[in-house]
Amino acid sequence: MKRIVPALLLSSLFITAHNASALDIQAGEWKMENIDMRTVDVDTGQVLMDPKNSGVASNICYTPKMAADSKKMVKGFSHTEGGCTVTFLESTDTKLVNETVCNNDKTKTHSVVETTKISDTEFSIDMKMDMDSYGQKRSSTNKVRQTFVGKTCSEASKGPGTK
Repeated sequence: MKRIVPALLLSSLFITAHNASALDIQAGEWKMENIDMRTVDVDTGQVLMDPKNSGVASNICYTPKMAADSKKMVKGFSHTEGGCTVTFLESTDTKLVNETVCNNDKTKTHSVVETTKISDTEFSIDMKMDMDSYGQKRSSTNKVRQTFVGKTCSEASKGPGTK
């Protein structure tokens, strides 16, 4: 169990943070707020996590290069790296749907992320992920609201490679 929860949280953050930029999104600082996350043990049906409107948020910085690169993600585009393959199933100016499949050691994940542009300053991200890690099967759903903070990124929002 101790390995599953961190893996789910890290996978969720990785997937949403990297795939939310696939729409035409302006460079600058964005707030990613967790609205709803639910994780269930597939074998037992036990609910492992079920926070609603947790308010957990993190700010991320989209560089001008990231904003330009986001326009290159089109339907049918696929990329493999680090044992994971991301395939874009739908790509319009208001909606992006992608599928990610990861096979790493004893952990396999399959997720589908749907990002919808509400306005130039707000996105909605819905994710469904199934994970099999060390024989433990989990299913997770996550809803995130992404809102624009400003054109200048704070130091706290800058991750590796954006400083």
